[in-house]
Amino acid sequence: MPFPKPIRVDVDNWACHAQRPVIPKAGIQRLRDKDGAERYLLIKWDIDRAKRVLMGVHDSLEKANDMVLYDVVQSEQRLPPNIHLAHGAQG
Repeated sequence: MPFPKPIRVDVDNWACHAQRPVIPKAGIQRLRDKDGAERYLLIKWDIDRAKRVLMGVHDSLEKANDMVLYDVVQSEQRLPPNIHLAHGAQG
């Protein structure tokens, strides 16, 4: 499954959502350096601004989004009780 694309919030800001669509996982902010080159700041998001952390500076939106650390979702699917696993253990 491909990772979700960032959602544009305004001209220079994007929100990166993972499993919880209401709470962003990260934010990406576009700035320009003194030579006019675009840089994309990847920020670990927290509702408390004091807890937000700069995670990296990248040359493109795509590179910044690729560096977002998404949670791995474990399947909650259970084996039927009549399935026998290795060495006689039951699921």
